[in-house]
Amino acid sequence: MRRILMPIALLAVAVGALLVANDQSSQLHENLGEVAADSSVPPGLGTPLVSTRRLTNLLAPSLTEPDFFTALDDMMASAPPSACLSVYLDDRPGPFYQSGTNVQVMPSEAMILLTLATAHQRLGPDHTFTTWAQSLVPMENGVVNGDVYLVGGGDPLLQTPAFAGTLEAGQNRLRTPIEDLAQQLVDAGLVLVTGAVVGDATRYDDLLYAPSWPESVVEAQSLGTLLALQFDDGWLQFPVSEPAEDAGEAEPEAGYQAAEDPPFYAAALFDDMLEARDVVIRRSPRSEARAEQAVVHTLASIESAPLSDHYRQILDNRDVETVEMLVKEIGLMSAGVGSTRAGLQAINDTLAGIGIDSERLQFLGFDGSGTDPANTATCPVFTTLLSSGEFAPLFHELLPTAADSAALQRRFAGVRDPGRIRALSAGSADTTAMTGYIDIGLDQELAFAFIANPEDGGGTESARQIETRIVRHLAALEAKPSLDDIRLAPLRLGG
Repeated sequence: MRRILMPIALLAVAVGALLVANDQSSQLHENLGEVAADSSVPPGLGTPLVSTRRLTNLLAPSLTEPDFFTALDDMMASAPPSACLSVYLDDRPGPFYQSGTNVQVMPSEAMILLTLATAHQRLGPDHTFTTWAQSLVPMENGVVNGDVYLVGGGDPLLQTPAFAGTLEAGQNRLRTPIEDLAQQLVDAGLVLVTGAVVGDATRYDDLLYAPSWPESVVEAQSLGTLLALQFDDGWLQFPVSEPAEDAGEAEPEAGYQAAEDPPFYAAALFDDMLEARDVVIRRSPRSEARAEQAVVHTLASIESAPLSDHYRQILDNRDVETVEMLVKEIGLMSAGVGSTRAGLQAINDTLAGIGIDSERLQFLGFDGSGTDPANTATCPVFTTLLSSGEFAPLFHELLPTAADSAALQRRFAGVRDPGRIRALSAGSADTTAMTGYIDIGLDQELAFAFIANPEDGGGTESARQIETRIVRHLAALEAKPSLDDIRLAPLRLGG
């Protein structure tokens, strides 16, 4: 009997010691994959059988190793002084890693994400823009005895086929074919307008550009206008390649020229479209607000694609004009004023709703696209946005992966499973920025933002190389279970 009791007693002691050790270690491992060393063993005596250190290779992910953070410190030390990095770990309070937390940077195109989030919240993904053909008298027997008003609804992609043809191969060619509206009128029987085609752009303010944009920025970037009614981004003239008579090669015409009165130009183009369809229009086109009266007759209308399609077009083409017109539409829907100022206030209110304190995080926005060099923010603005429960699903859907985006493929070739990296790569001559997500396994994810503004116009190539190294380093993380994730089955004694 004593031969049987002694082994059982020893086994019970061993099991008890194991359970106590496991309970103690579980209290030490609140964060992902952290493993505490067993300090009860003096140096040089080796590791006891019952020790959490024997599970280190199984449980300790690389993200808990000091060298991991030291490497990030070294990379940021080589970045420009005006640079920041913010990394958040899924559902963990506080930052996982931050450098340059209070450094204010010019975010450039990363600002687009703030505008898209607000548009998604305030307008909704199914929002469309409607352009109307209206009159103050009904059409009778194919005749409108008066003017036909072309009333703009803020559609940023009213484009002629000629303008759409100037987009580079591979660009998103989403557009609202305004010629279809002209055809609708003809199909409805219109043959004569005794008045004129009148362009009405009163849905938004009459500022052609964001009020803070300096003239030098407008001219240098060939920015189109931002009115509620305009065709082809408000361009009166734009480059169109034509075959040269002698060489048979494409030869560009003169560059861009903005229309001084985009609603008038839109009315004139629409007049031409109707006349090309044999509609007689007695008077010359003009632009003015439609007279207010109780009864307005809608002769035809055309709707844009839903806003969710505009999201992708904006990101694919980095479409400044569409983004800035969205800001005005946001202002109209939020405050009843179709202006950049009203839209920016709505953006600030939306960000405040997810915990982005513009004063604490030093966010100051002057436009919605990041075009204005006066825009400033800190990196936590973007990691807070991407980590928010309200907007994370949107950006998981919109941001391209390193497996799908040609530009990201080049930068992250050789990374394990590049589809795990989902990011917006943004920037300008003075800024490089990348923000997005990295899936590190076990339903764990990093949200990150790196933004750098090289000083003295030194170019962004060096900063972009650091940016690539940082994201590659983050992508090397591989989540492994913590001791808290392991459940030991009870030992069964006997047969």
